[in-house]
Amino acid sequence: MNELDHLRRMRADVREPGIEELALRTGWRPGGDRSPSRPRPLSPLPLTLSGAAVLVAAAVFALLVLGPVDATDPDTVSVGPVPGVSDGAEGTGGVEEVMGPVVEAARAQEADGGAWHTRTVRGSSRSAGSGEERYGIYGLQVWETWTAMEGGTTTSRVVSTDWSLIRQEDQDAWERDGRPTSWPHDPETGSGEVPPDMSDLGPPDEGRPWSYPFGTQVLTFEELQALPSDPGELSELLLDASGEATVDQTVQSIAHVLEYPLPPEVRAGVYTVLMRVPGARPLEGATDVSGRPAVGLAYDGGSGESGEYEHHLLFDPETGALLSDELVVLEPAASETAWRRPGDVTTYRLFESMGWTYEWPE
Repeated sequence: MNELDHLRRMRADVREPGIEELALRTGWRPGGDRSPSRPRPLSPLPLTLSGAAVLVAAAVFALLVLGPVDATDPDTVSVGPVPGVSDGAEGTGGVEEVMGPVVEAARAQEADGGAWHTRTVRGSSRSAGSGEERYGIYGLQVWETWTAMEGGTTTSRVVSTDWSLIRQEDQDAWERDGRPTSWPHDPETGSGEVPPDMSDLGPPDEGRPWSYPFGTQVLTFEELQALPSDPGELSELLLDASGEATVDQTVQSIAHVLEYPLPPEVRAGVYTVLMRVPGARPLEGATDVSGRPAVGLAYDGGSGESGEYEHHLLFDPETGALLSDELVVLEPAASETAWRRPGDVTTYRLFESMGWTYEWPE
C-alpha cells in the first residue's frame, strides 16, 4: 500500500470544520475583524508521527496545501512581521536566562494519564493568483494522535483540511480572483492542487506499534521511556558526530523528537541539548503563529537563491510546552517578493494541545 492509499483510508467520515470553528482557531472574522486569541490548555509533553506516519506526513506535504471545497470565506491567518524575530545576538547567558524556566517547567510536569495526545495544525505556504497580483496561501491540516502508554500503540487521524490567506491584506486580491477555494497545479513550483481530492480517505490509522527515530537510532516505545535524562548523554545520541549536518538540519531533527511521549526529565534534557546547539539565540516577547505569548530559541534556517530564513522553536514559559515550530522569512527569494515578506511564517507546526489524557478516540 502506498502513502496515498494510506491517506485515502484515513479520510472516511472526517468532519470538515465550520466557519465558527475556523474563526475560533485563527481569530479571523468576515470583514477583517479579529477576535481575541483564546488561551488553550497545554501540557509540555509531545509526540511525533514517526515510522510509517513519517511517510504519511511526507505524502501530505508532497500534496502541499489543502482547502475546504465548500468554503465561502478564507480562513485568514494574519502573520505579518513576527514579534520576537532575533536580532542576531548570541550568548549562552541570554539563552539560559530565557530557557531556564522552560526547562524547569518541563521537568516538573507529571506523566499522568493512560495515553499521550497531540492535536497539531500543519501549515505550508505557496503562491496563488497570477502575475504581479500573486498572493500567499497556507495549506492547513489538523492531525490528532493518541499513543497508549500500555503497549505503546498509536492511533492517528486527519481531523480536517482547509486553507487560509497568509496575510489579511491579501483579501482584496482573493476577492478580485473571484473568491476561489481551490487552485490548480503550479508547474513553476511543482505545488500540487489546492485542495486535492481527499474525499475517499479511509478510517483512522488505529492501534499500530510505533517506532521513534532518535538521532541515528530507531527506538521502540519502551526504549524511548528508558532514555537517559543527562543532556551530555542525549547529545551523543541526537547530534551528528561527523559534523556534516547543518544547524537547521540538526534543529529540525531534534524538534521532531519533541513531539514524542518523552518522560518529563528526558524532555528537559532535550531542551538543554537545543540550548547548546551552536548559534542558538534567545527569543523573548514572541508570539506563535496563532498569537499565543511565547519565549524560545532562534537558529539560522538557511539562505541562498530560495531566500534567507530563521528557524523558531517557541515554548510556553509557564508549562514548558512546545507551542510552535516555525520557519520565518528574513529575506524572500526574488521570485516570491510579490507575496512573501520579511517576518512571514512560511511553514509551521502549531501544537494546539498536547499532553497526557485518560480519553481515547471514539
